[in-house]
Amino acid sequence: MAMIVEALRKIHLRHRLHEGDVSAHTKSAQAITKEWQVAVCVNDVLAEVRISRANNERIDIVDFKTKTAYELKVSGKNTHHEFYKDLVKVLTYNEYQIAENRLTKLVFISEETGIRSLMRRLDEMFLTMLESKHGLRIELVVI
Repeated sequence: MAMIVEALRKIHLRHRLHEGDVSAHTKSAQAITKEWQVAVCVNDVLAEVRISRANNERIDIVDFKTKTAYELKVSGKNTHHEFYKDLVKVLTYNEYQIAENRLTKLVFISEETGIRSLMRRLDEMFLTMLESKHGLRIELVVI
């Protein structure tokens, strides 16, 4: 995990905009995500992993060796919306897999403000339920 997150931190530092309109920020976020995916995807690590044949939703990066999904929200704004969407993607992905292929961890990555906000929102019983009923642990990481 450390290599995947460290690569993202370096890319984020180079490309993150601090000024500009919505379009510029969107393009910057897309460039960061794409460069990150290219940098870390080797062997058992794949990008844009489709969650099912029923739709076109995808997980940013999956490390199949460690059974870990990585999702990135570049901006720290409204992270809770993205987090819950990403969580549902991982849960849905797992429903289509046999037990030994299911993902066991979701690493959600965003800027510090967004991660702090999300930490205040997540209920401990909810996280316990995800682990006990779905075998899924959540890790929140600051870029």
